[in-house]
Amino acid sequence: MKKLLFILMLMPIVILAQEKTVSGTVNFNGEPLPGVNIVEKGTTNGVTTDFNGNYEITTTTNAVLEISYIGFKKQEVTIGENATINIVMEEDAQQLDNVVVQGFAGVMGKSRKRTASIQTTPESVTAFNSDGIEKAGINNVANFANLVPNLKLSESQAIGVNSLVIRGIPQIRNSDAPVAFVIDGVTIADPSLLNQELFDLALIEVVKGPQGALYGKNAIGGAINIYSKEPTNTMQNKVTLGYGNGNAITGGLVSSGAVKKDKIFYRLSTQYKNFDGLLTNEFLDKKVDFRKEFTLRGQMMFKLSSQFKASVTAQYIDSKGGATYYSTNPSSADNDFFAVGLDYLNPNPEKGDNVISQDTFGDSEMQNFYTNLNLEYSLENVKLQSITSYNNVKRKTVGDLDFMQEFFLDQGETNDTKSFNQELRLTNRGTDTKFDWSLGGFYQNIERPFFQSDYFLSDEWAVTDYVATFKTLAVFGFFDYKLTDKLTASAGLRFDSDRFDLDDLLNGQTNEKKENVLQPKVSLSYQSTENVLLYANYGRGYRAGGFNPKVTPLFNRDFKGEFSDNYEVGFKTSSWNNRFILNGSVFFSDFTNRQQFAITGDDFTPGNFNYDKSTIVGFEFDTKTRVSKYLDILFNYGFVKSKITEGGFTGGESGTERDLNQFNDKNTSLVPQNNFNLGLASNIPFNEKTTLDLSVNYNGTGKIYWEDSNSADYTSDAYQLLDAQATLSINKIKLSLWARNILDKKYYLEYSESGFGWLGTPATVGTTFTFSF
Repeated sequence: MKKLLFILMLMPIVILAQEKTVSGTVNFNGEPLPGVNIVEKGTTNGVTTDFNGNYEITTTTNAVLEISYIGFKKQEVTIGENATINIVMEEDAQQLDNVVVQGFAGVMGKSRKRTASIQTTPESVTAFNSDGIEKAGINNVANFANLVPNLKLSESQAIGVNSLVIRGIPQIRNSDAPVAFVIDGVTIADPSLLNQELFDLALIEVVKGPQGALYGKNAIGGAINIYSKEPTNTMQNKVTLGYGNGNAITGGLVSSGAVKKDKIFYRLSTQYKNFDGLLTNEFLDKKVDFRKEFTLRGQMMFKLSSQFKASVTAQYIDSKGGATYYSTNPSSADNDFFAVGLDYLNPNPEKGDNVISQDTFGDSEMQNFYTNLNLEYSLENVKLQSITSYNNVKRKTVGDLDFMQEFFLDQGETNDTKSFNQELRLTNRGTDTKFDWSLGGFYQNIERPFFQSDYFLSDEWAVTDYVATFKTLAVFGFFDYKLTDKLTASAGLRFDSDRFDLDDLLNGQTNEKKENVLQPKVSLSYQSTENVLLYANYGRGYRAGGFNPKVTPLFNRDFKGEFSDNYEVGFKTSSWNNRFILNGSVFFSDFTNRQQFAITGDDFTPGNFNYDKSTIVGFEFDTKTRVSKYLDILFNYGFVKSKITEGGFTGGESGTERDLNQFNDKNTSLVPQNNFNLGLASNIPFNEKTTLDLSVNYNGTGKIYWEDSNSADYTSDAYQLLDAQATLSINKIKLSLWARNILDKKYYLEYSESGFGWLGTPATVGTTFTFSF
C-alpha cells in the first residue's frame, strides 16, 4: 500500500517532467500554410500556424497531434521524442469537389505581437497573407492602402517623400508618419521607406487606433506590420519576369533552402524594376515620372537547438526616379510664377488643363542598407527575444521650385538617416491559455542630417543645414487575462524617455529638449458566441515633437509632441458557415498639439507648428461574402470627420504670433473625408494543376481639403480608380495580366496653396510570368 501511495504521489511530477514543447512548419508543395489547426487529440489544447506556416505547442511526449485545414486531409502525428515535427499536407479531392461551399479561412496576423486570427483580435485590423497579397497584386503599401478603410498613402515631390493618412491623422512633411512602421518585428525609424517595393512577403497588416503601448512613439494612428517569407527547409526557387506600358520591366529571383537539413537555412530575394514613365514635361518633352529600383535581401536562420533560434537579415535598396514635376495651369498670364493666383487654381484636373511644363528636369535617388539580428531562446515557461537592427537611408533631390518654363527658382536637398534599435522582450509560453503577458525594454538612437538649398537665378543660398539626434529609452508591458470563458481583459503600458538635440550648422545654434511619456492601453473583449466578438478599447498615442530651422511668422523654434486619446467600440462576426464576415468599429479621438507642416513665403523655409485642440470621429466596416464556390464579393467603407476645435497661436516673437483660432471648426487638411473599396474575386480550378484567379477592385477616395481654411479653391472632388488582375496557374507556372487605373482617371495626390499639383499615375497595364522550381 505504501508503495502504491508513493507511486501515486510521484505521478504528477512524472507527468510534468514529460511535458515538452514541439515546433515545426506546415507546408504544401513547399509553400508554408498559415492558419492550420494543430490540436492535442482528446483535449482543447491547440494552436494555429502563423503566416509563415510555423507552429509551437506544449504537450506531453505520448500525445497525438491532429492537423486539419480546409481542403486538405486530416492527419495525426505521435510526438514521441521529437522536438521538431514538420508536416506536409495533402489535398482532399473530396472536400475540393464537394458541393458544400467552404467558408473563409481566418487570416493570421500579429498586431498584438502574438500570432492570432484577426477575427479573434479585439482591434480594427486588415491583413493579407502571402496568397492574398499575390491575388490582389499588392506590391507596395500604397496599393495595399486602397483596400483598407480610412487609410491612404501616396508619394509626391521625390522618392521617399510620402504622405500617409490614417483615421483622419495626416503625415507631417519631412517628419514622422502617424503609424509605427514595422518590418519583421523591427521598427523602421525613417518614413522614407514606407512606399518601397514589396515582394516575397508572408504578411502585410494594418492595425488602427493608437498603439503606443505596443509599438511606442509615432504609433498615434496605428501600426503597419510587414513580415517577409522565412527561409525554408526544402529547396525552392522562383523566377519572375514582367513587362508593362511605359516600358515597365520587372525581374526577380527567390531562392530558399537548407544549408544543413533541419538546422541552417537561407533565403535570397532580389527584384529589379525599371519604368520609363507616362507623364510628360511638355516644355522639355521628357517623361518625368520614371522610376528605377533594385532590391537585394538575404536571410539566414539557425536552429541551434530545440530551445535556441537565431536569424539574420540584410537588405539593400537602390532607387532613382523623377522629382518636383508639379503641374500648373498654363493659361496664367505670361506663365508667370507670381501670376498663378486664385483665378488659375484647379484642384480637379479633369475640369481644366493643368500640365507639367517647367525648365528644370528633376530627379531624386535613395539608397538604403538595413540589417537585423533576431535571437530567440525558449525556456520552460517563457521566451526571451532580442532584436538588434541598424538602418541607413540616404536621399538626394534636385529640381524645379517655380514649376514654370522660365528659369527662376530651383531647389536641392539631401536627407540622411542612421538609426540603431535594440529591443528585449520576455513573453510567457506553455499550456496556460488564461493569462498571457509580455515585458520588455527598447533603445533607439537616430541621427538625421538635413540640408536644403534654393537657387534664385545664378545665386544659391542654404535654407536649412542641421543635424537632429533622437534618443529613446523605453520599458513596456502588456497582458491578456480571461476573466471568464467569454470575457477577456487586456492592458498595457509603455514609458518612453525621449531626448532631442538639434545642431543648427547654418545659424550656429544648438537646442535640446526632453519628453517623458506614458502610453496606456486598456481593452475589454467579449466572445458572445463562437462567431461573434465584441470589444471596447481605450489607447493613448504620441508623436514626437522637435525643432524647426528658425522662428518665422508661421512657426516657433520648436514644435510640441502630439497626443491622442482614442475611444473605440467594435464587433467582428462570421455567419453562414464562415461565408459571410462583417467587421466594424466606431471611434472618437481627442487630440492635443496636433502637428501641421508649413513653408514660409519669403525664403521657403520648412517647419512645423501645433494646433491646440482637435477632434476626430468616424466609423468603418469591412465585409466578405462567398456568394458561391467561384465568387467572393468584398466591400469596405470608412468615414472620418477630423476637425480643429481650438487653434491657439503660433510663430513670431511675443505679440506678433499668428492667430490660429481662425481655423476653429475647420476640417483637417490632407484628410480624405471617406473611402471605400468594392472587390470581386474568383478562383476557378480547371483540374488538379490548373486554376484561374480573377480580381477586380473599384476603390474611391473622398473629398480632400488641401489647406486648413477649407476654401473651395483648394479642394479636390472625390475620385474612383478601377484595378484588375487575372492569374492563370499551370502546375509551377503562373501568368498574370494586370491593370491599374483602367479608366485613366486624372487625380491629385498633393495640391498646394500656390496652385501646384502632383498628378496621380495614369492607366498602367502589364503582364507577369513566374516559374517555380
